[in-house]
Amino acid sequence: MVSGQLHRQFRDDGAPTGIEVSTVRPRQVLVIGSLNEFTDGGAANPEKMTSFEQHRRSIQDVEVITFDELYERACFIVQDR
Repeated sequence: MVSGQLHRQFRDDGAPTGIEVSTVRPRQVLVIGSLNEFTDGGAANPEKMTSFEQHRRSIQDVEVITFDELYERACFIVQDR
């Protein structure tokens, strides 16, 4: 995401340098764990899954995904070509 603001650079004496810089806010992704951690005896544990989803959605500006989800995204991208 580009902030859209250009910042002009000036010399120590206040003269413009002719250089303009824009700031960028990079996307942040945290890859943790596995979806298998939300199962008990092979069946999905709804309390664990709900807790994880609520925590994941409460974090702003950081996308939290599991290794399984990252793998699925990669497979989708590769198969799409």
